[in-house]
Amino acid sequence: MLTVDASALNAVILRLYREGREVPLGSFQAWALEQTQSLVAFDSAWWGNAAAEPPALHEVFLHNCDDSILDEYPPHLEDDFFRAALVASPGRTVNMSDLTTRANYLRTVLYRQLGRRYKIAWSLGTLLIEPTSSLYEFLTLWRHDGQRPFSESERQSKELLMPHLVEAHRVARLRHFLKTPAVVNREWAVVDAHGFLREASPAFIARVSGLWPAWSGSALPEPLASSVRAGCAYVSPELRLEVTPCGQWRYLSARPDGAMAQLSIREGEIASRYASGETYSAIARSLSLAPATVRNHLAHCFRKLGVNNKAELVRRLDERT
Repeated sequence: MLTVDASALNAVILRLYREGREVPLGSFQAWALEQTQSLVAFDSAWWGNAAAEPPALHEVFLHNCDDSILDEYPPHLEDDFFRAALVASPGRTVNMSDLTTRANYLRTVLYRQLGRRYKIAWSLGTLLIEPTSSLYEFLTLWRHDGQRPFSESERQSKELLMPHLVEAHRVARLRHFLKTPAVVNREWAVVDAHGFLREASPAFIARVSGLWPAWSGSALPEPLASSVRAGCAYVSPELRLEVTPCGQWRYLSARPDGAMAQLSIREGEIASRYASGETYSAIARSLSLAPATVRNHLAHCFRKLGVNNKAELVRRLDERT
């Protein structure tokens, strides 16, 4: 039976989408947890991402918790019964009190070596699987008072809220990276510091798949991943990608001055002639091609360069930064 306060839940969700539009990316998780507090009271929390195989924490935001936990926890990761319950039920919020009694929890190694030190008396957690990266995204709330376990109503509220927290955070991330592009750039991606895709345009996926046909999964091909880890641009005869660090994220984007490098020799010649004012027919006669072939080449150029008309093509080819 659903026992959540629908009015309170709706109010939090609306704040996430309305007020959240004004919150900078670097402050978003702290702000979102403040909104969550009005629905489910908690004392500390962690919100982050983790790889499944091999199990490993990636970026983690801590609320009212010493960051030494990030070093102390990994040795216990595979023995964590609470984590195992989250992984077994993606999308379902797990209440520790449904898994074990307080007395049994106090006897575990996890409590003696971590729970006691970080005052983790009760946990309420949810894990989702990101569609782009296949990473786990988790948010676990902790209470420090052993006499105050989370209720079933709070468990249900957290479960209903979690997808909205994740999506509002995703929107904040995209807004940060794509807010005012100087050039229409359809080849872009947001990755983490390990080289795992978090967001990417279809054109970026198509480009990378074309260059590395055997590539699959969320981890970038190693040449790109190496550039990401080093924080430097990836440069090849076919592609130049700028790698812009921003906190825990990296923004990958095609450089404007790499426009010609993205075209074949024939496409580059046709695009240059068309941009300089030659007609389809004139280009076709000069290159001994059919006008329809010229049109097809130009269509490919427009798609590769992310432009929609001749004026944008001229600007794209002329840009040098």
